[in-house]
Amino acid sequence: MSTTAGRLPTMRRRRGLWLAGLIVLTGCLGAVLLFHALQSAERAAMERHVHGLASFIEADLSRDLQEQINAQQRMATRLALGGIDQGELWENNAELFLRHYPYYRKLAVLEPDLTVHAVRSGLPPGLAPGDRYPVDADYHPRLEQAVERGELVITRPEHLPDGAPGITFITPIGQGEAHAGFLAAVLVIPDSIQAMLPAMLHDELRLRAVHRGREVYPFPAVDGIESRQWDAEFTLDPDDDEESMTFMLGLTDESRAQLTSVLPNVVLVSGMLLSCLFALVAWLGINAAAQTRVLADSNRRLESEVHEREQAEETLAFLATHDSLTGLPNRTGSTERIEQLIRRHGDDDRQLALMFLDLDQFKDINDSLGHQIGDRLLCEVPRRLAGVLREQDLVGRHGGDEFLIAVVRDSRDQVEQLAGNILRTLDGGFAIDDHRLFISASIGIAFYPDSGRSVADLIQNADTALFKAKHAGRNQFAVFTREMFAQAQHRLNLSRDIRHALEDGDFRVVYQPIVDVDSLELVGLETLLRWQHQKGYMVPPQEFIRVAEETGVIGRLGQFALDQALSDLARWQELVDRPPWIAVNVSGAQAHESGFAEQVSVMLHQYRIAPALLHLEITEEVLIENLLRNRRMLQKLDEIGMRIVVDDFGVGYSSLAYLKNFPISVVKIDRSFVRELPTDPEDQAITRTICGLAHELGMRTVAEGVESPEQLELLRRYRCSHAQGFLFSRPVERAEAEAMIRGDCRWLDVGESGDKRRIDPGQAH
Repeated sequence: MSTTAGRLPTMRRRRGLWLAGLIVLTGCLGAVLLFHALQSAERAAMERHVHGLASFIEADLSRDLQEQINAQQRMATRLALGGIDQGELWENNAELFLRHYPYYRKLAVLEPDLTVHAVRSGLPPGLAPGDRYPVDADYHPRLEQAVERGELVITRPEHLPDGAPGITFITPIGQGEAHAGFLAAVLVIPDSIQAMLPAMLHDELRLRAVHRGREVYPFPAVDGIESRQWDAEFTLDPDDDEESMTFMLGLTDESRAQLTSVLPNVVLVSGMLLSCLFALVAWLGINAAAQTRVLADSNRRLESEVHEREQAEETLAFLATHDSLTGLPNRTGSTERIEQLIRRHGDDDRQLALMFLDLDQFKDINDSLGHQIGDRLLCEVPRRLAGVLREQDLVGRHGGDEFLIAVVRDSRDQVEQLAGNILRTLDGGFAIDDHRLFISASIGIAFYPDSGRSVADLIQNADTALFKAKHAGRNQFAVFTREMFAQAQHRLNLSRDIRHALEDGDFRVVYQPIVDVDSLELVGLETLLRWQHQKGYMVPPQEFIRVAEETGVIGRLGQFALDQALSDLARWQELVDRPPWIAVNVSGAQAHESGFAEQVSVMLHQYRIAPALLHLEITEEVLIENLLRNRRMLQKLDEIGMRIVVDDFGVGYSSLAYLKNFPISVVKIDRSFVRELPTDPEDQAITRTICGLAHELGMRTVAEGVESPEQLELLRRYRCSHAQGFLFSRPVERAEAEAMIRGDCRWLDVGESGDKRRIDPGQAH
């Protein structure tokens, strides 16, 4: 016994020593690992900081450089419009440009053969107007392409007289046959980078720029800069010639020191000291409490693991059935809850209804204010709905800006009254940050079991009713009926037939003449679509166009009409000297496509048609959908030279503001004002006002639906520019339109007040 009793303390002391050593080793290892982790975190934070600065500088340089290029292109455009012999006007423009951008060495106007025509600022010795501008022969093919495409050409770096590296921006003046020369601007690269680089970053960063193999910044060059440490880099390629300028950034020693701390060293030393302290405490108490501590620790770990596992299972179950943004039941959770309501109340005498709610024009808020504001608005909607719903009612998020609401009420009238209350409570506006947002909603309602016995059927039919509500004008609700199902099926079939008709070439274009009100001369043709179904009947345009817009096929239809019209116009240009212009309707989907203006410009160039011969008709509703985006798009079309026409003016959201702020050339007076024009004083007042306003703003007017000489006489009196309608001709096929262009205009004997007035047939061209 004594031997055993003496051996136990020795064994405990040895175990204590082993444990103490293990604690020291583990603690030191942990301190070292934590030390390296903190150092890695500091390095990662430093890299994120530098990359953030690089992104900021890249965006700033790109924006400034694009602004300079745009200024040069505008100057070239003015020279193209007014001719390169502008004298004092050119000097003033160049002076303003060089004053605003002092890091440009000179501006020069070059003849098409690269002869210097006019110059501003200093020139290389011996170079004067009349001399040939020094451009490497390697760039001549690119300059020829630039003349055809209107592209910018940037030369490789060259040493200026003072030794500084510089590049030359060469911009065509005019395009294609209208080419009148080039605008050359010499940029001093080091000065421009120094000017465009934010001043607050000069002391924080080291910057190096290499362009086409040459170091262009800093200047003069710094010894050993190639071997320095660089933390980030980016490239700029403004003319997309795959020969970009590379920028390398590195922190200065002072900045690097500010971003580091002594925390890793403190952690390392403290961790080692604490390891030794814990080892000593463990060694002192190992003999008395080792077993108890092990058991207690084991119990605590087990309880903690069980608790954590239960929490994880609860979290996973919640996330599987709930939306992470709003906390509402998601599609799966809503389906389960609705199934429970059906089992609980499906046989009651009360009404079980499912509402499908969709926020109107929610995408505009995301596009204009960002998804963060949109997400916060989505979280506010359920809180607002709670004010009109009962605690037992279900609200779930179906996806995006769509919500499902399941309620049980005593009658259908109560359900419909609740839908109205929901729409009114959403009208109150939402205060989010500094924004006051106003949004409406549309609701589709499906009743169980009349509108379906399964959750899937109820959701599908409520969605069909929602479509009906949106089509009726939004901010209202609609109840599903069997007729809606038939209409939805018809839209689906018609959408399928439209795609097949496009593939099979069943669509065709017809043209309706647009004539001068005074001379009855043919001045334009409106392009209209016609479709004869394979079953033999004609599908009304208003029907297939509406379905095409709803199903996203309208873009292909519009592209077909535009391509066919330009193809026909190209043929008519060969027949007569002055062909009429062509008017083509543009849908909202086409207008909002990225690069729409550039696409139309390419088509005009392909068919060799002057932009002024193409009139693009856009409705008022499309104009106001996104004023900022549409203004940019219309300005691009106007700069190309196309005419913008406001279609159906007066029946939508007519506003003098967009007549003033948009580059509109023609206003079309809707046929609803022309139909009763001879007998309705109100129509006369409206038509007279539109014509007078357009005349004062320098715009032309086109009256639609003219069918009688009396209407024509009043339009002449109101100084309306043009007219179209059955008085002159119904829409005709291409061959008959071609005959009209040649001079076969049967309306030429229509005179004032019903009298006949013969016009010289030669004027009809």
